[in-house]
Amino acid sequence: MNTPRPERLDQILIRLGFVTAAQVSAALRKQQGLGGRLGSHLVYDGCLTEAQLGQALALQFDVRAYDPERQQPSRELLERMPAGLARRHLVLPLGFDASSGVLSLAAVDPRDTTALAEVRRWLACSRLDVCVIAEVTFLRVLDAIAPSTDALQGPLRLIELPELFEGAPETAASASDATAPGTEGPGVLLVSARGFLPSFLAPVFEREGRPLSPAADAEEAVACLRRGGIGHVLVAADMADAWRGWVRDGHVPALRAPVTRLDSVSATLLGAVAPYAAMYRSLLRALRLRVASGPYAQSTLPATDLMCRDTRALGEALGLERLAVDGLEAAVLLLAPAPPPAADVAALLADDGTGVDWKRTLADAAAIGFPWPVEGALAALRQLLGERVNLDEFGRQDPHLALAAEVLAVVWHHRQRSGQTTADAQQGGLLARADLRARTGRLARAEIVERYLTLLERSEGELLATAHQQLLVVGGDERALCPFTARLAHLGYRVVNVPALDEAAALCARQAPAAVFVLDDGVSRELLQARDQLAAGPRVSVYALSGHSDPARMLTLFDAGFDDVFTLPRDIDLAAARLRKALRAATAGDAAAPAPARPGAFQATFTAFAFTDLMQTLSQSLKSVRIDLARPDGESAVVYLDRGQLTHAACGDLQGGWAVYRIIAWEDDGRFAVEPTADFPEPNIGLPLESVLMEGCRLLDESRLKT
Repeated sequence: MNTPRPERLDQILIRLGFVTAAQVSAALRKQQGLGGRLGSHLVYDGCLTEAQLGQALALQFDVRAYDPERQQPSRELLERMPAGLARRHLVLPLGFDASSGVLSLAAVDPRDTTALAEVRRWLACSRLDVCVIAEVTFLRVLDAIAPSTDALQGPLRLIELPELFEGAPETAASASDATAPGTEGPGVLLVSARGFLPSFLAPVFEREGRPLSPAADAEEAVACLRRGGIGHVLVAADMADAWRGWVRDGHVPALRAPVTRLDSVSATLLGAVAPYAAMYRSLLRALRLRVASGPYAQSTLPATDLMCRDTRALGEALGLERLAVDGLEAAVLLLAPAPPPAADVAALLADDGTGVDWKRTLADAAAIGFPWPVEGALAALRQLLGERVNLDEFGRQDPHLALAAEVLAVVWHHRQRSGQTTADAQQGGLLARADLRARTGRLARAEIVERYLTLLERSEGELLATAHQQLLVVGGDERALCPFTARLAHLGYRVVNVPALDEAAALCARQAPAAVFVLDDGVSRELLQARDQLAAGPRVSVYALSGHSDPARMLTLFDAGFDDVFTLPRDIDLAAARLRKALRAATAGDAAAPAPARPGAFQATFTAFAFTDLMQTLSQSLKSVRIDLARPDGESAVVYLDRGQLTHAACGDLQGGWAVYRIIAWEDDGRFAVEPTADFPEPNIGLPLESVLMEGCRLLDESRLKT
């Protein structure tokens, strides 16, 4: 007759309600990486008390649990045993009844017959009365009466580095909740059916503050993603095709976390000479410089930034791994425009009506040597755009490359069609999407076309607020304007360069553009009057572009009533982002959109105008103003200057100088609005402005050193 198998410890603990399944899973991962006993890890992690563990062990071994209040170990009996035997066999003699020959013994494993036989031999007892003791309790009790002199003898607690910096167990976050907000860092989802990968990688990731959650099927992956907190997805090579299918079929929810394919641990570690993300950003910057120079800046190709955004979004939605998505973005930036008519005949023959110089594009793609077949994807794109491809046969040759090429084809075609229309953006977008649907089966399969159209519909409001808007850029042939206007064009705006302010004012009167940018060439009287000239009639945002970052000069431009001031070439991306936000708010009819600036009133962000520079400039100008400040997270503050003197400041519960110190600690994460005032609250600052600013900067430096 078979002996019934004892219930596992984890099952007992969960049944008793002492721990959760998630806590057991986290402890098991630590046990796999560090060794030791499951119960000990649960106690060390603060999920379980020693008494609870002893109670569960008593049920598992069907013996009573050791009670430290009723019995204490016997030092005399320990000394009669050979040195190290108790630690080696995890046994603790409690007492001996000479009349009956019964020895009371606490054992970590009451079924260890070898250990029990050794104890009976050395202590010459006729019978053993055994109770179970938890390993952590055993070590604590034994160390109290017989400290070990040999650090290598007996089981030791393996301390993980993060534990050295954690608080008390009862306040520390549970390490098992790997994807809960507030844990050590963004969690990692590992998708693999190979059991050794989670066992090997989990303790490594956790030791470095990145909880790792394994998933071997779609259900586990979805459950993990829905819990939140996942900052990265790592897909092992054995599950790459399955993951792509889950994403494509909609089984896995859409996520913004990057997805990286893990072919092998050794290849990944040995190949990581430099951070991939940094190297890829470097490549993109180089390719963008190439696009923004020479004939590329004036190209009639679709807007590259919009194409990059759409290509990345569609590739991720279809489950392409990160390397493929990054390669597609590089492919977009490598598309070279066809040469001008004066070029040689051979080059002209390369232009097949797409507007692309394929010879140069493919040569450049091969030259950069990206670790994903960018050249192959572009060559496949060329075939698809010719619409002479059987998609079924095309996909069977290399399914992954074919999918990538179809992504490029639908995005390129849509952006080319939507960019050619001169109608309003909404009507042009409808026509372009209808044309794209009509080419289903020639450019790409139906599921790819429909997925792209779904993505477009979700971002329709944002697209209408950015693409196809006309912008005026007023200024001469300054070198700083070339990359700025090129970047606006690549974002999908129609940019019109105007040499003089009077011509720009006439264009604004006939048909108001989305915004006007004016180059500051010396803060002339004409420039100071430009804001009123250009904003005549419908509301038009007017921005100043300057080659100087001098605070006094920028303040003068703000005083002239410009909506914002940007320094070239430093603030190109900032200007584009601010313009995008303003147009999106205007398209949505945002009631919070800024009203036309009053003389002497202006607003900006700390990235455009540092808080300390602002305060010093206002003080030197002897301004009497109220400054309202805010952060994106909702924190706000107010500061008053009376004829240049700092008199009052408040930030939440902080008052006076401490409020100013808090604002300085915001660094670049804030914006301000300044307006003249003659009404001042009760003063709460008696120190000079320079002293307050210096102390605030000193406190900020100290906080940086501590972190």
